[in-house]
This record gives sequence, structure tokens and C-alpha cells, in this order.
Amino acid sequence: MRKFFTIYRLFSSIPRSPKPNPVPGNLILALGLTLLIPAFSIAEETVEFLKESQFKQAISRPFNANADRTTLHYLQRISQVQQIAILIDRRIDPTQKVEVAIAAEYFDEGIREFVKQADCEMSVVADTIFVGPPETALYLKTRIELARDEFDEIEDLSPKRQFKLLRRYELSWDAVSSPQEIIAKQADRYNIRIINLEMIPHDLWVSGTIAYPNFIEGSLMILSQYGLSFEWIDANQIRIVNQIPDVGINQGHKPKGMTLNEAITLTNQKFPKLNAREYRNSLLFTGTVEDHEAVAILIGEKQSLRQKPVASTSDSLRDVRFTFKMVEKPFGSLMATLKVQGIEVRYDAKEIQTANIDLGKIISLELNEATIHQLLEKSCEKVGLSYRLDGDVIELVVPEE
Repeated sequence: MRKFFTIYRLFSSIPRSPKPNPVPGNLILALGLTLLIPAFSIAEETVEFLKESQFKQAISRPFNANADRTTLHYLQRISQVQQIAILIDRRIDPTQKVEVAIAAEYFDEGIREFVKQADCEMSVVADTIFVGPPETALYLKTRIELARDEFDEIEDLSPKRQFKLLRRYELSWDAVSSPQEIIAKQADRYNIRIINLEMIPHDLWVSGTIAYPNFIEGSLMILSQYGLSFEWIDANQIRIVNQIPDVGINQGHKPKGMTLNEAITLTNQKFPKLNAREYRNSLLFTGTVEDHEAVAILIGEKQSLRQKPVASTSDSLRDVRFTFKMVEKPFGSLMATLKVQGIEVRYDAKEIQTANIDLGKIISLELNEATIHQLLEKSCEKVGLSYRLDGDVIELVVPEE
């Protein structure tokens, strides 16, 4: 379990299962991060992160969020609300400015879309989303797979020892912890001796969590942030070494539902950098774990483990439920966010201006599982507007005398 120290909790209650666009069944609206609060108002918050099947389900749901221009610190808000561990590489500046306009079919793909604005990439490892430089994040799962292969080749590795080293525990640390301390803590839990711990540079980290890694995953998620890796001496000792850049796995694939030549042509069209070729009646190439997973699905060798999100049982806007908190933001930003979510909002700008109604008026609003009528009534009355609902179209109108 990980403790967060935050200035303010943005959302009071947000469901973790929004429906697909254009009109999601539970609409998540993140409407702003500029909060008017007393200085040094600090709240301690405890988050129990999702794991295993719950984590897989959570990252396979649609993700819709919209907010003012903010920073990568927004990932901490997402992590808290969704109970999904997100680890940001030490080399990434979390104060970088980014836009929050996410409408993704899957949660993790939404995070990728978000962090790419800061020239970052992401990888899903050990029930955790790792965000880092592309040269680290894109090869992380491959480095873990190669270290696992080396582990399996250790001589005289007993089943009991193998089970112990592959067992999963949450790895968390407090602020001002050093990476040497974090790795040492990880090694002590698994009774592993690190013969050259001094290879890790002295540093101090903010608090963090890797949710439920085994020894290999947890260690490489720390070491990779310094361009380091490790090699096995035996089942009880490791040596820290420098990373080999751009590692890859050489693996063959058997297509289904198409000929081998058709599979090679299709793979090279979709992934030209992989240079897929025929070898002993298989499609062969060297690539990352993600490359091999994508090609296996492309040529029918494997089915995607990820199912399409279940569509809403109703397409009516009247069946949508809204849960969000909006603090000191313009009324117009609420309407703009509804539009981003695929909801049509109409109004006569000239009529509203003639009635001296200001769409930029600052309002605050907090709703939990509210209907569209409750949302419009509570928001429109704050600016002196009325509304009409025609099917799935919202029309803002000036109240009659």
C-alpha cells in the first residue's frame, strides 16, 4: 500500500468503467486543475492499487478525460482516482506542460496518447504503467523477458527457489529514498546478494510504487532509469551491468488462415522495420516483446487477449450518468467538454448576448451519478439560462419572461 501526499484531491468519486463514445454510459469529466485552496493545505491519502485481473480489466476500459492545460503531475491524479500504479522515470520532468484531451478505447492507450506530448512512451509491467523515455519504455518488457530466459538457464535452480524469485510483492518507497536503498530492499526480500551495489549512482527519489512485481521486473524498472541492467551469477547472486542498447528477441511465428508468404508480406507492410523473413517454414524476425505480440495477432497465430469494450445498452443521453467535480471554472468549459465527449450542444449566441448572459461566468459544480437533466438544471441556473433536450441534442435557451 502506498501513501500519497497531495495538495488536493481533484475528484470525489469517479467510476472506473466509462462506456465508449459517442455517448458514454458513465461520463468522466476532468474539468480543471487550477484550484483555489489555502497554501500548504496538505492531505494524506492512501491508495490500494489494483492487481492481477482487476488491473487488466481496468486498463482495458475506455478512458475519456478533458481538462485545462496542465502538467505531467496530472498522472498522479489519474493514478489515485483509478487505483492504477503509474511510475514516472526519474529523467522525466513532471512539470512539463501538456493538454488533457483524451478519448481512448483503452486506458493504457489513453496514457500513451497523453505522455507522447512530452516525448515519452509507456509500458505496462507488473500491474504498473511505466512512463519514461522511448529508449527505456519501449525495450523494458524485452529486457525483462531476456533476464527471465537467463534465469531459467541457471544451473541447479530448484523449483522452490524459482517459485520464490518469481513471487510478486508490492514494492514501494517513501520520499527521499535512494535507488540503492530501494534495490537493496528488493534484494533482501528475495535473499539475493548484489555484489556491486555501488554501480547505482547516488540519488534521492520522490515516493513511488511498483504494484506487484517479481524480482526481475522490480529490479529492472529501477535499474533501467540509470541505463543499467543485471546478470545472474547464480540463483542467489547478481551483478549490476550497463545496459545493452536496443535489445531484441529472435523468434519465429506460424501463421493461421493465410500462407507463409502472405503473412510475411502483411507483416512487412505493417511493420517494415522488422524485416520479417522465412526461416524453416516460419516467419522470423528480431524485435521487442510488443513487436512479437502484435505480429502474432496480425497473422492469426494468437487471438488478442483484449476484448472490445462492451457497448452501452442504451444510446440515449437520458441514460447517461455524470460524476465529476468542477471548481471555479467557466460555464463554457463545461459545455465544451460535453462537445468533446460527442454530445451536441446548440445555442443562439446573439440571443444570449442580447440577454446579457455570460457563458464565461465562473461556476463550481459537484455531481455524483447525476442525470443529464440534473447536470443542466444545476449548471444553467448559475448563469441564468434554461435548456431544452431534443433526443441527444442539448439546446441552451434564454428563459421566457
